[in-house]
Amino acid sequence: MADFEMPRVRLGINGFEQMGELKTLVEEGKIRYIGLSEASPNTIRRAHAVHPITPLQMEYSLWTRDIEEEIIPLCRELRIAIVPYSPTAHGFFAGKAVVESVPTDSFLLTLPRFTGQNLDHNKIFYLRIEELSKKHSCTLVQLTLAWVLHQGDDTVPIPGE
Repeated sequence: MADFEMPRVRLGINGFEQMGELKTLVEEGKIRYIGLSEASPNTIRRAHAVHPITPLQMEYSLWTRDIEEEIIPLCRELRIAIVPYSPTAHGFFAGKAVVESVPTDSFLLTLPRFTGQNLDHNKIFYLRIEELSKKHSCTLVQLTLAWVLHQGDDTVPIPGE
């Protein structure tokens, strides 16, 4: 048996037909779980009404916390596990290399937080978090992963970038 996750869903009429098809696959024993990635609260509710959603994958880190207001409470209400990706903020908290200079061929330059004044502002945040990691005698990566893991038993991060 396999599990299935619908990546970056935009469930219109066809999307909810896909949810129905996935539900059929669960009923036939061909897959066990259905997950979503990068879904809005409305999409989560609508998809969950067709068949229970098991995990939801979203970006979540010390740096990217916008899912705390609506998404996390909704997931907890519906008993959906939260799978944070980029818990080290696309490698931002992995070491000073990104803070000192973003390589000119890096995909990070497509993200506004890694360019211009945004990067300058974020370097200040990096230094504050770095001080906190030193206070707790751990690396910055250890601190950021520990923070995500501390967000709840229903939170299982993908500890990549």
